[in-house]
Amino acid sequence: MAAPGPADPAETPWISAEQAASMLGVKRSSLYSYVSRGLLRAQRLPQHRGSSYMLADVARLARQRSAIRNPSKVAQSALDWGQAVLPSSITLVKDGQFHYRGRNAVALAERATLEETAALLWQCASADMPQSPTCPQQDAQVAVPPGRLPEPEAVLGHWHRLSLEPGVLPQADGASSMAQDMARNMALVHRMCAALLGLPHDMPAVGSMPVHRILQRHWKLDDHAADLLRRALVLCADHELNASTFAVRVVASTGAQLHASLGAGLAALSGPRHGGMTQLIDAHWDEWHGGGDRQQEHSGSPPPISPHLQGLLHETQTGSTPSYCAGFGHPLYPDGDPRSMALIAAMPPLPAVRRLTATVLQQTGLHPSLDYALVAVQRSLGLPQGAAFLLFALGRTVGWIAHAREQSESGQLIRPRAIYAAGEAELENAPAKAQPLPSSRMVRFR
Repeated sequence: MAAPGPADPAETPWISAEQAASMLGVKRSSLYSYVSRGLLRAQRLPQHRGSSYMLADVARLARQRSAIRNPSKVAQSALDWGQAVLPSSITLVKDGQFHYRGRNAVALAERATLEETAALLWQCASADMPQSPTCPQQDAQVAVPPGRLPEPEAVLGHWHRLSLEPGVLPQADGASSMAQDMARNMALVHRMCAALLGLPHDMPAVGSMPVHRILQRHWKLDDHAADLLRRALVLCADHELNASTFAVRVVASTGAQLHASLGAGLAALSGPRHGGMTQLIDAHWDEWHGGGDRQQEHSGSPPPISPHLQGLLHETQTGSTPSYCAGFGHPLYPDGDPRSMALIAAMPPLPAVRRLTATVLQQTGLHPSLDYALVAVQRSLGLPQGAAFLLFALGRTVGWIAHAREQSESGQLIRPRAIYAAGEAELENAPAKAQPLPSSRMVRFR
């Protein structure tokens, strides 16, 4: 009997029992034990006899089994959504939820500001956060040129330029060393805000005004919109050991200054496979949603997925890292990213968003990602292009600072080893060791 052929991800995220067993190299009877242990999701579909299995689950389990059979691949796979490799007490991602220092992050985002979240992640009391006496201009306006925000690459240039400015760090008579430290960290958050907004100078004095209120004043938003910004910033504050956070920790481990570590995080975040993905989603937003958010609102049939998005989804489910693409899916959240679900539920309803996310979920099993939700927030509030990236980077700055501090305090230099992949058959032999001179001919240099 011929081996079952691979499933077509463009048609369905579910595969038959024969296909699942073939991918895993096991008997069909073994699949039921994987389901009972929560390793595979199964359901009955009309087009398949017996149970069908989620393709993403099967692919993930196949990679894990391969690593177990070949221990040398375990360390290598750790760089690609693999086993945890670095101890941290900041954020836990587990069972479809994530926690900041033991606090459920989605629940925290219901009420907390970014500043309160920073106090939690930096392990300081809220009383140690900088207060208005150090910066008395409570009603300061942020003068930023209107229109499109700077590109991520330009933001990086702004950050490095502003980092060279001495600035005016908050001072308070009698303040504890912890309070001074927290004030300096918040000054860096405000400086990052200035870089993201494209300010030609450091952030003006804004007192104890929360960051989301600063953005509210600049973008002239109502309180409901400001609250959505607050929620987005908190949900973006940290997410364990992602690419940008790992870059921050690597730089911090060398003993570099904090602004250098934050610059490394910003550079990593700007990439199109990380926070820069918001640019791709925004650029194709109208195409993905059928030409605009207000079209076909009363249509009863689901819209077809655009060829561009269909291609991305197909690559996602056939690539080495399934369940992750521009806008949809996340390997850590097969049942949906709690960050994107919280943001989409809190923002003004967009019928086009509801239709597209439902269609993609039905056809692929993938849920909207944080990147998609941030662009949806940008679109729903009428914010300028680049606002989604701003929210991502500004919120994540708080987490970067927490990780840089934790890494510095550990005293560990992050220095992994590489696996030489070119083969050793043609390695050049080392030159013969030079013979030492006889003692009678030894020359002494003074």
